[in-house]
Amino acid sequence: MLKKPFSLLMSLILPALLVVGCSNSGNAPSPSPAPAASPSSEPTATANSKYEKELTITVSRAILDATNVKEDLEAKMLKEKFNLVFKSEDYSRNDWPTKMTLLLSTGDGPEFIPYSRDQWKSVEWMSSGYLRPFELDEIKQKLPNYLKIWTDEEWDTVYKSTRFSDGKVYFLPSKRTIPVQNAWQYRKDLFDKYGVDFPKTPDEMLAALQTIKDKTGLIPFVSPGNTSSPLWAVSTFFQMFGFPDLVLNWNSYVDPVTNEFHAYPLATEESREMLVFLNKMYTNGLMMKDFATATADQTNKLIAQGNNVIMQTITDPAYNNELQQAVAPDVNWTWVENYDHPTNNPQKTIYKKEAYYSFWGPAIKAGTSQEKVDRLLDYLNWAASEEGQMWYTFGKEGATYEMKNGVPTYLPTMSTPTNAEGDKLPTYGINIGLIGFGGFMTLHKAFDESFNKVKLDMSKVIPSKPNYYGPIEPIFQFSEDERKELVALETNLNGVRDEYWLKFIIGALDPTNDSDWEKFIKAANKAGLSEVVNLRTDAYNKAK
Repeated sequence: MLKKPFSLLMSLILPALLVVGCSNSGNAPSPSPAPAASPSSEPTATANSKYEKELTITVSRAILDATNVKEDLEAKMLKEKFNLVFKSEDYSRNDWPTKMTLLLSTGDGPEFIPYSRDQWKSVEWMSSGYLRPFELDEIKQKLPNYLKIWTDEEWDTVYKSTRFSDGKVYFLPSKRTIPVQNAWQYRKDLFDKYGVDFPKTPDEMLAALQTIKDKTGLIPFVSPGNTSSPLWAVSTFFQMFGFPDLVLNWNSYVDPVTNEFHAYPLATEESREMLVFLNKMYTNGLMMKDFATATADQTNKLIAQGNNVIMQTITDPAYNNELQQAVAPDVNWTWVENYDHPTNNPQKTIYKKEAYYSFWGPAIKAGTSQEKVDRLLDYLNWAASEEGQMWYTFGKEGATYEMKNGVPTYLPTMSTPTNAEGDKLPTYGINIGLIGFGGFMTLHKAFDESFNKVKLDMSKVIPSKPNYYGPIEPIFQFSEDERKELVALETNLNGVRDEYWLKFIIGALDPTNDSDWEKFIKAANKAGLSEVVNLRTDAYNKAK
């Protein structure tokens, strides 16, 4: 199992975040399966005159990795229920955004995109008129099951947050099922062996990890960056200093205590303390040296050797145990008692509060015939129904699960969130396009009740703790010209931010030195910091 990339192993137990696909040859990665539906009572397409005509719709998907498809149950379901045939052309995840942009710009793009993402150029596609908008009245009339997923308050926030500058929605966001599911975890076996308590402050974190390193020779913190920013590897520590860990995505946030808007906080005095901490982590060897450039294989190899003893995660402890069992037979990963978070300010501890939605979902190409649009909307409305949620979360009885005492139970051949081995839903063609598992509809509640009981507990315990706050993602209203200007500016500014932050972390610059800090601020201003702050502040005020 340890030969698999660590990112894929993580994806097996992070289904709501997974982005996977399948090639035409029948290869696909997979999220972990989840409890699902009882057999359908819906009429088949052949028995429904509404779907008498077979429709073929072109589809494009992004591939993360590959496994063999034994039987394409989704294709059979689409044909039987809706007389639909998806003709897919898929690309590797790294190439997919560029390929899609080229295809759409020449008019050859797919009619249906199972999921689109803001960082995958979907904003550019909206701006260029490549995508068909979902009108609000159309959503209400054609997708009632989708609207039922949200409360009125949630949908109002989601609609305002995901609408384009023309006020229209060009994709259908998916709903997150658990509002809080991130907590600290550590190797209790090592901490107990060397008499180290779980740290409550940044200074205690440094001291605890130094002890573990000195006693064992292990690298205490191992986490890779990713293609959007090398700083993702260290973003797990942001919350200790009052910043949301998603600030690299958001760039702005609203303080949950003061309601103060921070337009670009990673280029302010408030972030220097965090850089001092990260520099000590790096120079003392408490984190992997090549965190900014390490591949998943390199990271996985270090973890398999026993490195990495503390992390903030949603991963099941049993899964982390499995990764290191071979080299550490007594390994014992466990959640921190009462889900306590280390913090530099006991009066304001920041925890990760999930947004109502994920900024990705299905989209339809502009110019797609109304006949095909209507059929796709029928399909999407079914996918968001109780039956559709169950089917996409669990699969088909007899193929991926069986009923035991009235409860859907995975077949012994299937992978689960606590056992990565076995067949996965895409092995049977299910969720290749990721309509489920974060791509459109919410997972069926049976999944969380069966596999996420601890995380459901977190959602009750963590928000109720004194002085614990979930950061607020701000809502903006940009014009099309403002959005284009902001994207161009932030591309440069984020690059400068990453460059200087890395220099501060590795010690090429000193975050405590005012002269070095001024070099960063001057470079950021030259890259458009003040313009970004003004654009974001004005758009935030307009959206109020």
